[in-house]
Amino acid sequence: MVYKILADAIVIIHFGWILFMLLGFVLTLRSFFRKDFWDRWLFRTIHLFGIMYVSSLAIMRRDCPLTLLENALRAKYDPSVAYPGSFMVYYVEKFVYPDVNLWLILIPTAFIAIFSIIIYIVRPPQKIKLMSKHVKNIHNFS
Repeated sequence: MVYKILADAIVIIHFGWILFMLLGFVLTLRSFFRKDFWDRWLFRTIHLFGIMYVSSLAIMRRDCPLTLLENALRAKYDPSVAYPGSFMVYYVEKFVYPDVNLWLILIPTAFIAIFSIIIYIVRPPQKIKLMSKHVKNIHNFS
């Protein structure tokens, strides 16, 4: 029973990660049009590296580590379970693991990654901008 609960928890975490990636994209898009809207350097940096990681997994056609962990936990619980997880988890899984063509996930994921990288370069978070100016000043001083 512990493995089933852990597997369900992994699905919820996975769902949260997907929401974080989508929310990060929406906030990045919004900050492109309103510079003062979103300048949370830690959120933007984690989102940038996260979406780069997710898109690289998709491009290499590799499974997400959360998917692998969930599958391993489910196999330890009972690999023949017909209705895995709880009612809520069942529907979250439909969102996390949609039954669609791989390209319908790969292309938007790559687009979000490329867009996030461009925005991070064009409009870096204020703290990153200040840090880079500080490093340049130190470098020019010496």
